[in-house]
Amino acid sequence: MNAELECLPCLVRQAREAAIISTDDPSMQKNIMRRCLAYMSRTNLDRSPPEIAQGIGRIIKSMTGIEDPYRKVKSLHTAAALEMLPEMDRILAASADPFVAGLRLAIAGNIIDLGARGKVSDEDISGILNEAMHLPLYGTDPEELKTEIDRADSVLYLADNAGETVFDRKFLEQLPGEKITVAVRGAPAINDATLDDARAAGLDRVARLIDNGSGTPATVLSDCSEEFRQIFENTDLIIAKGQGNYESLSSSDANIYFLFRVKCDLVAEHSGFPVGSLVLLKPSGR
Repeated sequence: MNAELECLPCLVRQAREAAIISTDDPSMQKNIMRRCLAYMSRTNLDRSPPEIAQGIGRIIKSMTGIEDPYRKVKSLHTAAALEMLPEMDRILAASADPFVAGLRLAIAGNIIDLGARGKVSDEDISGILNEAMHLPLYGTDPEELKTEIDRADSVLYLADNAGETVFDRKFLEQLPGEKITVAVRGAPAINDATLDDARAAGLDRVARLIDNGSGTPATVLSDCSEEFRQIFENTDLIIAKGQGNYESLSSSDANIYFLFRVKCDLVAEHSGFPVGSLVLLKPSGR
């Protein structure tokens, strides 16, 4: 899914927020924005939005020397989500179908996205549980995914944001852990989860953890490690979390199910589902 003109204001917002969180120096913040705007003025827009966002992240890192400006924010999001584990467990225990309940929790947790949103508050995170059980679930029948997981010998789960990974954990607990590999980012990218973030969420307790070797806030295979690409190409089934993974992999012919919240008009138009939707989608013809 390539970037469109509608993506540019969002990318400018991301740059501004990253500049502010990276330095308190107004002069440096302005210089960062000048560099980022110059980069966006000449960048190739025939790429996915996360690929362009990676370039912004590289500029800010080169200018500030800060490897992970969102580290504190990610820790706060993860801590807030971990406090909700007892309530998640009660929801799953009371559910007639824990697989679907866990799936809903995982998709609803995709709201914790600082690429698509300027801020995620504790209230946003606490509201996820109510949304998870009451919002309609669009797209593919969850039973189809469940059947494919049962048939597969190997499943690759592409994680997305820190904090969100706590909700992923409750879904992953409903799956056969011996066949699941969870992949996170290989380097900091906005508030996306790295190995440290995933361990803080407890994902290492429910599945094998790897990183993809890339600092793009998505899964851009050309930027990933050879080891990850081999796993991606040879796995039976891929479950891709988040809007960024949808943007970067929606044209792939791999056996992928996408789990995400629709958070912008462009993705709504591309996917066919309204903004705010919980979506489980296997594109037709795959």
